[in-house]
Amino acid sequence: MLEASCLCATWAFLVWGTTVWQMQLMQVAFGIASAAEIAYYSYMYAVVDQKHYKKITSYIRAAALVGKFFAFGLAQFLVSTGYGSYLLLNQISFGSVSAILIIAVILPPIPSKIIANRVRTEAGNSEAHGYRDEKQYEENKNSSSEERVALEARPPTIDNGIVAYFYAIWSHFKIFKNNKVVLKWSLWWALTSCGIFQVYNYVQTLWATMQKGDEDTKNGLTECANTLIAALISFLVQYMKVNWIKRGELILFLTSSFAAILIFILSQTTNIMVAYVLYVAVASIYQMLMTAASANIAAQLDSASYGLVFGWNTFLALTLQTILTFAVADEHGFALDIRTQFVVYACYFGVVALIFTAILLLKCAKRIKRRRSPNAPTGSSSTSA
Repeated sequence: MLEASCLCATWAFLVWGTTVWQMQLMQVAFGIASAAEIAYYSYMYAVVDQKHYKKITSYIRAAALVGKFFAFGLAQFLVSTGYGSYLLLNQISFGSVSAILIIAVILPPIPSKIIANRVRTEAGNSEAHGYRDEKQYEENKNSSSEERVALEARPPTIDNGIVAYFYAIWSHFKIFKNNKVVLKWSLWWALTSCGIFQVYNYVQTLWATMQKGDEDTKNGLTECANTLIAALISFLVQYMKVNWIKRGELILFLTSSFAAILIFILSQTTNIMVAYVLYVAVASIYQMLMTAASANIAAQLDSASYGLVFGWNTFLALTLQTILTFAVADEHGFALDIRTQFVVYACYFGVVALIFTAILLLKCAKRIKRRRSPNAPTGSSSTSA
């Protein structure tokens, strides 16, 4: 409801705002709405059984991308044909977010008892994760106990409530230490989202250097195709028979390397059509893996941890993006030209690939060492994958 309300405020300012301070308030409202978006994903995972996480993640991301497809397509049609203005587009958007607010009000809340019961169930079934040793199991069990205490506690004072709240947050952060799957996919999420956000923000500036006239401008159509293809790929992820946990490092290394190559070619090409195809390819890779990452991370978390982990990953990605923007694009940094910026982004994805190469080699070395050890356990652990 907070996200929908802030989106309504954002487009109300865009439609009726006439002053600078109103536009500043619009930016504040949009920022709050963007931050609150994490709650939507947390809500869906909290009300859906864990066995359906991959399916619901595909549905969520595909639905969002299909919505963007129709938005881009309608905007391109109205502006290109002269049937509508940018004001009309903002008015349509205001109507859409108003409908979203009504839907958000209708959605039922999640009773705290359901969350507490989910935490108890997940803690009781923790043996199914196959911890490598008793120490790691005890750490996870103790962490789950702390979470249950924080969830079920009803402190008599505000001060005690604040202490319990931050104590619960700290206990949830331990998931990064105790679960290597969450750590691995969260690391990829933060690093890759940083790079892809930069590509999204500056690709049209790069395209402008290749466009010789209005007849070469197909930016809107490219975004339409991009969202449609990404929606299809996100929907099909649920049917992919891939062991994302076991093969995760290899997949992340290969896709990061491929993205680095594509972005480097994008930085050098002078053919706008080639640039369009390369952009769609890079964005499709990202959307496919983001769908897989969301499902894989959610499957490893307690119900109360979704918002914290997803929010932290996004916060870290935006922090890294701010640093990268300041370094390569800002006048106080290197202020690189647009093609050199994309060379830097290609190198950035190359570094991400090297990070997962190192993780993959370390994993292989540990596996070889365990096989050579006569007392090594035969079972494998999802948390050590």
